[in-house]
Amino acid sequence: MVLIFVGILGGQTYQMTEADINAINDSQIQSYVKDAITNSFKALSQTGKYMPLIVLAVVISIVLALVINLGRGGMGGYYYGGAL
Repeated sequence: MVLIFVGILGGQTYQMTEADINAINDSQIQSYVKDAITNSFKALSQTGKYMPLIVLAVVISIVLALVINLGRGGMGGYYYGGAL
């Protein structure tokens, strides 16, 4: 969801500031700004391609943490034995 919102908000922000970017008098600085924007959207797209793998890793980590924690005697606590 974060990638969706970042992409949408980033695109809207670019549309709102595109006239200001085009109004920059120095063509070299203007090209640097446009290249930076283009590269940031490419990086966002590349990150989105790996998102299923990242989500899977997080889910596996949570499941393993729960299984290991339950194997030790419950949710966060340790059982040392003795009468209840």
